[in-house]
Amino acid sequence: MKFVKWVTIFSGLLMSAAVSAQTPNFSFQDIYGKQHQFSEYKGKWVIVNYWSPQCGPCLSEIPALKQVAAQYRNDVVVLGMDAGETPDPELRRFIRQKGINYTVVPTQDSTMFALGLIYGVPTTYVVSPQGNVIDTHMGAVTVEQIKGYFDKEPQKFSNKGEGVEKPCTEGVC
Repeated sequence: MKFVKWVTIFSGLLMSAAVSAQTPNFSFQDIYGKQHQFSEYKGKWVIVNYWSPQCGPCLSEIPALKQVAAQYRNDVVVLGMDAGETPDPELRRFIRQKGINYTVVPTQDSTMFALGLIYGVPTTYVVSPQGNVIDTHMGAVTVEQIKGYFDKEPQKFSNKGEGVEKPCTEGVC
């Protein structure tokens, strides 16, 4: 029983150490071969979602990630990091079938532990526009949960109404 208690405490400390940590710059290649640097996203919120096409909860959160990617496309970057070593042709087919509108990154050494330890999928890291990991969420995320992060650290978002960009004064639009 004491062992379980210490493992739980140690795991909690590891997870909390990732929170508010400055994100390291790392490079990766997306599913279409385009090279990226994580530092490219400074100034935007970054939702880094480790997932696998074989994971039920991962599949259930895809609509939320798609909605956030579409609704906040000027202010938020969503990165889907495959953690299941899915072959590229299969991953491309999956992206087309699901209509995924955010960057998908196949399994790579540079991405697997870039933001911290992954204990299971789905695991989502939320990175602030300043480049700090502000939270880690294990399990499927919802649109409301993701928007909640924006509310904690509000910034002006673009509001695409009537074809004219307007500043948002409520934190999230």
